[in-house]
Amino acid sequence: MEDKNAIYALKTSVGQEKNVARMLARKVKTSGMEINAILAPESLKGYILVEVSGKIDIRSPALRVPHLRGIVDGEKPIDFDEIRKFLKPEPIIASIKKGSIVELISGPFKGERAKVIRIDESREEVVLELIEAAVPIPVTVKGDQIRIIQKEAD
Repeated sequence: MEDKNAIYALKTSVGQEKNVARMLARKVKTSGMEINAILAPESLKGYILVEVSGKIDIRSPALRVPHLRGIVDGEKPIDFDEIRKFLKPEPIIASIKKGSIVELISGPFKGERAKVIRIDESREEVVLELIEAAVPIPVTVKGDQIRIIQKEAD
């Protein structure tokens, strides 16, 4: 059977993945193009994945979307096993260890570096101690508000 679903990676501008996915979904509804699914994984910067019936043609008017740069690797579909890890990503908390040096990426302490004191995996929270603070105060934040700089700096 030649006409099975295929998955393609489309290049986008970095930071515009979700916008491209939304605009593409809107265009697909109006044009009737046979795109079954659009995936914009957080961990895959600059790319979105689309599942189509048959072949994808980048010259199609439905694919004329701002910030969409083209198809990765020509017109060759991606094997499903390659994208399996994006469908069920590992929780951020799982990669954080006690003693790691992290940077806060949101909230009132954005940009500050901190050391991990305790991890609450059930609530997906991390207790941190700010490095540059004059007095060590424990700060509790969600796991998605930090970025690992150095693993286990003990």
